[in-house]
Amino acid sequence: MTDARKSVGYLVRPESSEYIAIMDVLEGSVADLTVSEVATALSAAGLRLDARLVETRLDALKDIGAVSVRSDTSHARRYAEILARNWRYTASPAGRHVQRFYRQVLAGTVTVREIPIVSLGRIVSHLEQLTAALGAGEPDADRLDATVLDAVNAVFTSHDDLDAALVGAEDALIGLADRFDLDEEHTNDLKGLLVDYATRVAAELDSGSARAAAALAVLQPWFALLAQAAVDASQARDLIAVGALSASRGGRAEDWEGLYAWFDARTGRAARFSLRLVRALPSMHANLRRLHSSAGTASTRSRALALARAVLTPQIGVQIFQAALGDHSWRKLYGQAEEDDRGRNPSWRGGPQVPVPTLLRTVGRSGPRGRGAAPRDDTAAKAQVAEARARRQAEHQRALAAVLAALPGQQLDEVAARAALAALMAAARAGATGPRRTGSNGGLACTLLHTSSGTGILHAPTWRVLLPGRIPLFHRPGQRPSVAALAALAGTTTTDDPSAHATLRITPHTGPSTPDNDASPFVPRQEGAA
Repeated sequence: MTDARKSVGYLVRPESSEYIAIMDVLEGSVADLTVSEVATALSAAGLRLDARLVETRLDALKDIGAVSVRSDTSHARRYAEILARNWRYTASPAGRHVQRFYRQVLAGTVTVREIPIVSLGRIVSHLEQLTAALGAGEPDADRLDATVLDAVNAVFTSHDDLDAALVGAEDALIGLADRFDLDEEHTNDLKGLLVDYATRVAAELDSGSARAAAALAVLQPWFALLAQAAVDASQARDLIAVGALSASRGGRAEDWEGLYAWFDARTGRAARFSLRLVRALPSMHANLRRLHSSAGTASTRSRALALARAVLTPQIGVQIFQAALGDHSWRKLYGQAEEDDRGRNPSWRGGPQVPVPTLLRTVGRSGPRGRGAAPRDDTAAKAQVAEARARRQAEHQRALAAVLAALPGQQLDEVAARAALAALMAAARAGATGPRRTGSNGGLACTLLHTSSGTGILHAPTWRVLLPGRIPLFHRPGQRPSVAALAALAGTTTTDDPSAHATLRITPHTGPSTPDNDASPFVPRQEGAA
């Protein structure tokens, strides 16, 4: 890293508080300081550091470019003192900028600036002055005099001040309006920001923005000439022309277009600020209602008991609980009991302490006394689960028997067809070995024979599966199909299956059909390679 970006590194180090304190001392000093003078100044500020540690921190700041060092030979009386490290430290220009940025922007809580309505008034007056001077006639650069240029500079200077303050106020409003757990102080701040101040400011912004937008609409043909005139009047116009410097605000036509968009009545900054005010009103009302309902001299314990009694209401108890603890329940249920709200029976931790004799601590029995509780009798539940499992297994076995007894293409009932479909899908996903591919699922195997002609079918009462060029045979895993199934396929010619996956089509059952009857009407529901 060759630029000054490493100068900000001391702000994110674990010892950043010490580095920041040292930089405060160096940045606030007029003259260069020695290590002992820096340590003394830190001690006066309330931070006591050893001189050797201060020297180590200064060396680290020197390495990152935040501090400059100079050798001090003004008090040297011996040759050895010239050779020794007798340095004086001061903050470098990059270090000064970083420290000031930290103090002005990053440190502490940012205070919201007052929205300068005076700046808005200056913008409106100068824009209307420009409109009166330039509005009539065609755009002409000869009409741009020094008065016009002064008005242009005043417009953008005032707009910068107004925009910065408005952005800060909007950020503060967003931070308060998006929370529903504000305490009484922050709720009063939000109420004052909305009702006492921001509403009046929003009205001023709306009226001023409308006047500024009307003036900018008249000046829109002059935007390019006004920008060029601002550049020509600059003392650095030659550097701006070659691209070494960028023009100040108002020196580009895009700046004027952006100013026009800023004052837009529908999407401008003032319109968005007013919309944010409207959206913040419901959250303010919710916080006020919550604080009003929880105000009083009641304790946390009495409020919790009142909520418990209300939740016990049979009709609306659930709604009351959700309304009370629906948002941020972990914050509302967590708390510390008041000192004067303790129960009559203190906890074992807060009660009196009794010394335990040595013999009892060494040989005393620990654990519960007496017989342990008997385990819960869950025999009935186990029997119910075992019965349901046996019933499902019996139904599955009956379905497998029905599939194995059926011939290829014969219609099956719903349970048997679903068992056959599971085995069929496993076979369709399996790889081919010669003319056949085999897969199994749930104790049932399926072999798909590739015939290159005809269409195999799996029949169910309400749907069917078509397999173009393949015939399914169902059998037990590791066994051959039944003699009847093989006899039904006698004389069928098979060829090697070249496909990676089998293609099938699931359709609704529309009437009687045969495996070779592809002309029967059906509506496709799912088609593709398994």
